Amino acid sequence: MKKMWTLLAVSLCLIAAETNESIGAKLYTKHGCYGCHGINAEGANSFPKLAGKSEHYIKKRLLGYKNGTIHSNRANMMAPFAKALNDEEIQAIAHYLHSLGNKKKLFDEERYFQDYEIGSSSGS
Repeated sequence: MKKMWTLLAVSLCLIAAETNESIGAKLYTKHGCYGCHGINAEGANSFPKLAGKSEHYIKKRLLGYKNGTIHSNRANMMAPFAKALNDEEIQAIAHYLHSLGNKKKLFDEERYFQDYEIGSSSGS
């Protein structure tokens, strides 16, 4: 009988627990990211597509905006949004955005980021 109650308690905890993906989706909406990047993060006008980007890329960009290490017009626009997020929220948003994309990698985005953008001040 004790085993059954333990199993029930664990099951209820698992059902109630939110995933990083669902938390990230809520944060994406709460902070108004969709206003520029689109409801499905597909990008809008001159704002970049974020759906399917690697978690590493999203975290690196948000932390750069938050910490002021990226300097550009886009960074000036993004900094207030990024500064409102803690590290766990940044991780959740990065996980959510990655989950939106096509899982088939057309090129190695992380490698591109490492090779071409380290030290860049382009901010895009």
